[in-house]
Amino acid sequence: MKDKIASAAQNLACAAKARPEESKWSLIGAAVGAILGLIIGGIGVTAMGGAIGVPATVVLAVVGGVLGNRYGISKDRPVR
Repeated sequence: MKDKIASAAQNLACAAKARPEESKWSLIGAAVGAILGLIIGGIGVTAMGGAIGVPATVVLAVVGGVLGNRYGISKDRPVR
């Protein structure tokens, strides 16, 4: 199991070095999405003394990460 984890980490590091803009903009997009989600908040469902929250932070972080990823891919491609 340790070998699989080490191999996955090495593959991730190689991908980040091969496509630096894609990695950078993915992280930036996820961070901006998370911050916007924290500002917006979420929806809470309360019943019988318990509550379940549906956080906008998670959803917007994923959406921001995907948008940042797509933007980073366009920056990594050579201009022809």
